[in-house]
Amino acid sequence: MNHYFKTTLSSLLLLSLCATASLAQDVHIVLPKVPEVPKVEAIVPKVTTTSPDAKTNAQIIEEVMYKKEVVFSNHVAPKTDVISNDSTKVTKVGDISKNRVTAYLQAPLLAVSEVSSKLEEAGFSVIKTFKVDKKGIATSIIFTNADIIKAASKKNRGFAASLRVTIDKKSKLISIENPLFTFQAFMQDEYDEALANKTLDAIRTAFTNLENSDEVLKVRVLKRYQFMAGMPKYEDMQVIKKAPTATLLERARKSKKIVFEQKLLNGSTLIGVKLSKRTSKFIKKTGYKNAGLLPYPVLIENGEAKILDPKYYIAIMYPKLKMSQFMTIATVPGAISKDVDKIFR
Repeated sequence: MNHYFKTTLSSLLLLSLCATASLAQDVHIVLPKVPEVPKVEAIVPKVTTTSPDAKTNAQIIEEVMYKKEVVFSNHVAPKTDVISNDSTKVTKVGDISKNRVTAYLQAPLLAVSEVSSKLEEAGFSVIKTFKVDKKGIATSIIFTNADIIKAASKKNRGFAASLRVTIDKKSKLISIENPLFTFQAFMQDEYDEALANKTLDAIRTAFTNLENSDEVLKVRVLKRYQFMAGMPKYEDMQVIKKAPTATLLERARKSKKIVFEQKLLNGSTLIGVKLSKRTSKFIKKTGYKNAGLLPYPVLIENGEAKILDPKYYIAIMYPKLKMSQFMTIATVPGAISKDVDKIFR
């Protein structure tokens, strides 16, 4: 072998040995250390038996919340009328039912004398019997008692001092004002529920075959009743004349238009005024069955002669009156005010 060949062979052998030695070495791979998970100790609550005086969970929670000063909203839900669903409660004629009350209690036609006798037997006093129209189709009976007079002897409450019965020969019925309706409308915030129910019981005892009329209003509407928006309410009374009370009474008596005169305990006087023949004809259009609203009531009190605004009084006494009907008597409210004014001149 020549020198060149020897040198090459030596080199190859050397490389082979190095490669073999390299393959024979161990390869060490270093992996990252896995972090240790923190230990969690579970605390199991102990169940203990406590005495009846011990605090309950609800009390403990309440104390914890209090200590943390939890602030609650001061919002309060609006009040609503609660309607009783007690099926065992018996609803009688005239009672409030589903927050509604009838204006009148009706019965088959009776003679004027018989109605008066029944009222007196029930403890009422008949103040006056008045033929509303010339033919006597409708007759108004005004009645009261000591309890009613006492309750109405307050400022602006004298219109509640008496109730009315209408004897309607055309419809062949009698129609009695329901105290639960009339007293709430005319007594306003001074409404005496016990008196109203007591009066209603007396009427039911005297007239055993009564039925509710279909003229019904919601109870909550009575205190602020008005025929429609912009129309007068109870408190919107008209002052017809101002003068000393004695003078006003003297002038009214001289007019010979007073149908009845009712003294109240506070010095006021409620009178019933006969309207002119022409003015009183409006009952033909509004209906005879509620014609007992006449004679027109006038309250003389503290040097003033005042009336309920006719637009209010007619509407409250005819709860089913429609706008079309009201328009047919559009001139009547003004005519009533003028008729009343004449008796004090």
